[in-house]
Amino acid sequence: MSQKILKEKLEAVRDLVDECLKELGSNGESASPRGVAPAEARQKPTTDKSLNIVNKVGDCGETDAIQKEILDKRGAEGRVLLSFYISYKYLKNEWLTSGDVEKITSDLGVKIDKKNASNYLTTFRKYLESGATRKRGQPTPYRLNRNGAKRFEEIINAKESRKGHREGS
Repeated sequence: MSQKILKEKLEAVRDLVDECLKELGSNGESASPRGVAPAEARQKPTTDKSLNIVNKVGDCGETDAIQKEILDKRGAEGRVLLSFYISYKYLKNEWLTSGDVEKITSDLGVKIDKKNASNYLTTFRKYLESGATRKRGQPTPYRLNRNGAKRFEEIINAKESRKGHREGS
């Protein structure tokens, strides 16, 4: 049997396997080298969401204020709420988990570990709404509420309000 015929038959078998897997409901994931590996496929939406948020931090209207008041200063409140604020204001208020917060803060150069992010999410819960009941070992989705958006804007505008406070004295 020639290599060309053998290759055609193997591709036909691969197509048949992919078709059968789709019918069985395995999301079309195949072991074929031309497809995406299952682990990468599962992480892709998170990466895209995180990447969108990180990119938006760099090109939004509040970039300078975010840099000065959050990224250049210590303190977790602004850093944790930053991810949610960008999602709230620019990305249709997508749900984020502590893992997303870790990835975003890491990409911004101010990493907050996943375990610490989870603890901060409970601390700043009054600024967030939860998409599920918290269960140990299960990621809980959160998104910013109106109070959270107001609080974040107070944080990034803190310098302006302090300046106005001094002039008024």
